[in-house]
Order: sequence, then structure tokens, then C-alpha cells
Amino acid sequence: MDDIESEALPSLASDDAVPPSRNMECVVKSICRRLKVTAYDVERVLRAKELLSWLQGRKAFINLLGLEEDESLHGKPEDLARLTSLHSLNIMSRYSPAVSGSEEHCFEDISEDMCQLPFEEERWGNHFTGFQILDGPSGMTDNENRKCIELTTVRCQQDFHTYLISGIRCFMLDLFIGPLRENQDLIVQLREAEIAVSKEYGFPVVSTIFAKLSPRHQYTGYLTPRLNNGFLLEKGNKVVLSTDRNYSRVCTAYLIYVNARFLLYDLQQFDIILLGEDIQLMVQSVRQDHVFCTVYRGGMLLSFMPVLFPARCNRFRISYEEIEDLTFAREVGINVVVSYISGSQAYFDNLEKVMASLQCDGLRLFARVVLNEMTGCEGELDWVAKRYDGFLVELATPKVTPDILRMCPNAECFMQQAFTAKKPILLDAWTINEQHLRVDPAHYFHIFYYPDKFVFKSHNTGQSFYFNFLQTAIFDEISVAALCKMPYCDVSHTGADGLARAIVAASMEVQANVIIVCGVTTRMVQKISHYRPLAQILFVSHMRSAEDYVSILHHVTMLSFRTKSFKDHRQNVFRKSVFGLAYLASRKIIKHGEPVILVYNFEEGTTFPEKYLIYKFHKLHFVEQLSTSLFPTGQQLMAKKVHDSH
Repeated sequence: MDDIESEALPSLASDDAVPPSRNMECVVKSICRRLKVTAYDVERVLRAKELLSWLQGRKAFINLLGLEEDESLHGKPEDLARLTSLHSLNIMSRYSPAVSGSEEHCFEDISEDMCQLPFEEERWGNHFTGFQILDGPSGMTDNENRKCIELTTVRCQQDFHTYLISGIRCFMLDLFIGPLRENQDLIVQLREAEIAVSKEYGFPVVSTIFAKLSPRHQYTGYLTPRLNNGFLLEKGNKVVLSTDRNYSRVCTAYLIYVNARFLLYDLQQFDIILLGEDIQLMVQSVRQDHVFCTVYRGGMLLSFMPVLFPARCNRFRISYEEIEDLTFAREVGINVVVSYISGSQAYFDNLEKVMASLQCDGLRLFARVVLNEMTGCEGELDWVAKRYDGFLVELATPKVTPDILRMCPNAECFMQQAFTAKKPILLDAWTINEQHLRVDPAHYFHIFYYPDKFVFKSHNTGQSFYFNFLQTAIFDEISVAALCKMPYCDVSHTGADGLARAIVAASMEVQANVIIVCGVTTRMVQKISHYRPLAQILFVSHMRSAEDYVSILHHVTMLSFRTKSFKDHRQNVFRKSVFGLAYLASRKIIKHGEPVILVYNFEEGTTFPEKYLIYKFHKLHFVEQLSTSLFPTGQQLMAKKVHDSH
């Protein structure tokens, strides 16, 4: 901890009379003053989401069951007899005063009149044979759910609305770009868009936000858009190096951002600072956040160029910007952060120490890895695959384009180890989408199968059709074969691996569109996602912390279940299952007669689902069918065996 304090604020560390704990407290207070983080906006939106989720759940059960949520289903026999879906709401309203007036038909879109199913052919007179008339928007688009959007600029609220409507539930922020206040505004706008879409759906909508930390090494900021091709710095020009994040994406020939606030204290007049391999700047004077320099040797200035400070400046220490980013993530509720480099084990230990000192040790720590720049074949990166919680994989643009993607054995082993360990993998596939790189069939699994999500920047997400079609075609081709090749051995202590594999195999066999997982923790969801099902995974849980993480996983969408009553285990599982099916039916993701896989806890007292059920969805009577199917009695099991034998 002493190293952190002395590196971040040397003026504080020089006072030996101040205890280390007081030093770290001063560091955090100084950062918060500089950030001017007012987490009130984020907290206000999150409280609104919480209240809306609870109200929507309550309203759903009033309409589906005719009951208040806190009432016991098993306490009144007449209530059990009225477990039906919405076509009985008119009848239920005579018994339950809670269902009356306009609320009788507010869930009318969950099901349709069976007598009106063939209206399409009658209306159009079979003039358009072979075409399908779309029923309406789907809440979870198959390929869009595999995307992660990197928010690069301040986007309008309509863009967030479009992302959420199309099924995207994963977003990334680069904290190196732009002031942290604007990044906080992006988070607030996204959460407000979630509330708007939730009101439109009638069900809670949540998404995952994770953040890339500023690099520990020093880099220049990004040039203004009109100067993104670079410009020439000539000898004798006056240049100001600034550590103010407001200039991190609007650098000019006269003002250049560099993430080196803690290094400014070591600079002296006439020191030389190197930008890239050619540009040399001579220090004239140093201020609190600015360094006034003269160009000693000219060259072409580009965006994000490496910066080398004098030899006495230790450029491998923890940076002030990293501490800011971690504090920011803690304040706004981001639970996943990505280190710019995987670094060494000493670097990882230092980063963990800093996170623990800032009370951020609960954050999940990912590492950024450039796949086609890995070298070596001796397993140097085995520790990376073991110790980090997940990975952001990037592909460097080759010098000659187009080129074939080449991966050394070390890179192949790293991807396979990360996948086997069931750790999330996010791939930035822009170089493949732009056809700068072509993927050899030998690497199809590493590029198109192992990653959970594929990252695209917000300003060019509409230009990702090539990669979407390519990934979908290859994934659908190899997913079944990949499941067959996976070993049948179960390394878990509870048999969860075998159960997850059986669930995915069953979903492929019956061609189910959705797997509903009713649980508390995300362990079973992560295991099912590991086997890469073609079906969407809908996770229904009341676990608040899961909302900020689980949507990173392959094909997973979170449906928050808020309740104030957990009196009975079976009642809880039943309500979660009904809530999930009501959401799918309302969004027209499943239709009458289609199979759905239900995964839930059969035994009371466990938080890990240990049973699955293949349910053929009935849009009129799914509520009363689930009441007898999820937890059948002995007589019901015997009747089922007799029915199956005939």
C-alpha cells in the first residue's frame, strides 16, 4: 500500500508522520474531488428500476393468477383451482377485486384467440405463398444477443432504445477516452433507456456494463475527428502536454493529452519526452496538470502513441488514472473492469492489492489480450488463463491486408484453457468484419465458437453484417459437432456439468428456442452457456448483483424477479417459471406448441438447479399446467407412467 500512496501522491507520501491508512483515505478523497462524481444520478435511476421491476412483477401475477403477490397460493384451495392464464381474467375478476377495470386486458398480447390463427391465409388469399408475416418484434434477436457494444461517443437516448429493443444486453466503456463525467452520463442514459423499454415490454429489462481501465503505460490521446489522419510536428513548435481528461479525444497540434499525472512531479526543465519512435519534446516548465514543451525533433503525430518519460520516471508503477477508474467503477456500480494488458504476475498482484485498498476487491478483473501478437510455445500465459476472471480478445491489423490469421500454439492453448475454465471471452472482431483478416478453418473454434460476445463500436455497429452472417453460419455448423466432441466426464462436485450438458443436448434434440433457468446464483447459467446452446438462455432470478454480470455470457438474458414473499420454495419456483413464460409469450419469442426447457431447483434448501423439464408451451393454460408439472405428486407420476406405457 505504501508504494501506491507514494506513486499516486508523492506530496502525501513524503510526510512520514501520516499513517498509511490516512494516506490512502486522502488519495481517495482527492480522486473523488477531481472526478466530481455525483453517484446520486445513478442511484436514483437504479432505485427507479428496482421499484418498476417489483411493480411489474406484482402486476403480472395479479393478471395471471388473480392474486396479490404476498398472498399464499397454498393457503386457499379456491385460489389453486383458479390457476389459469388470461382468458379467465374476466372470471377471476368476479372473485378478486385486484383484477378489475383496465387491468383485465393489460396482458392481452400474451396470448391470442385460437379461432383467429388462420387469419393470415384468409386475409391475403394465399397470394404470398411461402412468405411469413411477422407477428411483431422479438425481445431477444438471435445474433444481436451475441453483440457487445462499445460506447465510444455520447449517444442519444434513441440509440440505447434501439440496442435494447434488438436484444443487445452487453455494453462496454473505455474510461481512457473522454472525461469520467460523460461516461457517467452514458450510464445514466442507458439505465433510463432500460426503464423506458421495461415500460414498453411490461417486464424488467437489464443489461451488463463493464469498463476498460486506462493503460498503466503512458499513451497520447486521440486526435479530433477532422485530424484523424495525423499531422506533422516540426522542430521548434510549442506543445502542451495535458493530463486533463477533457482533452483525451480532442488532441491537436498544440495540446496533447497523456495519462501521466503521477509522473509530472519527477520532470525537470530540459528533460526529453519521447512520443512514438521519432518525436522528441523538451520540457520547458511544469504546472499542476500541464507540461509546456518545445519540439526538439519533429515527426508525425497520431492517435494513441506510446509516450516514454525520462529514465528517472518509473513508468511501470500504478497510475493515478487507474486509481481514478477503479474508484469510478465502484461509485457507479460497474462490477467488471478490464486491464489494458495482462502483464506479469507481479503486475496482477499489485493490481489486486490496489483494488483491495480501494475496497474494489469484489470487482471481476478481466484482461485485454491481442491474440495474433502472442509468441512462444512454452505456456507462458497459463497463469493468465488461470488467474483472470475473463478476457477481452483483440486482433491486431496485419501490415499487409488482407492476410490470413496466424496464431502460435501458445495463443491456441490460451484460448482453449480460458474456454475450458468456463471464463467469459469477448472478441473484438472488427478486423475480420473489415476483411483485413481471413480466418483459417483450423481456427474456427477459437474465433467463432469460444467467444461469448463479439465487440463492435457504437458508431459502426450497423456495418457488421458480414461478420454476423459469417459467425452465424459457422457457429450453427460446428456447434452440434463441438458438443459431441466434448468429454462426458464431470469435474463438478454436484454433477452440474453433466446436467448442463444434458440440458443443451435436449434443447438441440427438441429444437427448443429458449432455456429458462430459475435460480439464485449464476453458476448453472454459466455452465449451460459453456456448452454453447443454439437456444436463448433466460435467467430468472432475484439476485441483484447478477444483473451487472450475467449478460456477458453466451446467449444469456437476465429477467429480474422482484418479490417480497419467499414463504415457500415451490411457490417461488412456480412464480419464476410463470413469470419467464409470460415474458416470452408477451414478446412472441415462443409460440403455441413450441418446446421450452425449464431448469429449476426441485429440492428445497438448495440454490443450485438440479432438474430440468421439457415443456410444450400452451398459451392458454400454461399457468395451470406448470402448477402440476413442476412438482408432480406420486399419483400424478404414476398416471404419467401409465399414459407413457400406452
